[in-house]
Amino acid sequence: MAKTRNDAHLWACMTPPLKAAGVSEAETLARVMVAVVRREQAPDGAHFGPGDDIPYDVTTVSDLDGDIWQRQSSDPASTQRDHWRMPDHDPNEHEGAAAGVHLTPHLLTAYGPVTAVQPKTR
Repeated sequence: MAKTRNDAHLWACMTPPLKAAGVSEAETLARVMVAVVRREQAPDGAHFGPGDDIPYDVTTVSDLDGDIWQRQSSDPASTQRDHWRMPDHDPNEHEGAAAGVHLTPHLLTAYGPVTAVQPKTR
């Protein structure tokens, strides 16, 4: 798998000026802005930010700081089609909340933007 992109620093630099300007939801807006930057810098990629839908054929994504998340089901009829989990969660490296299962909108708001990646072949 190709090295995943880490835009946590970019997001962290965008958030304080937005907060200082009194922008409500500054952290979410900064995530949307990072998604726009990713789309501009890598137009051949599939990048999704808060408010976007992730197509069901996308089953693995990397988040803002490069961690991998997997969709629980790619079947559009499945009740788990919008559920994501971080398979390599390490409590020593990740916040505890990342150990759970997240719905697509929460994944994008809390950990996005995300970029589609090809899953590892074993």
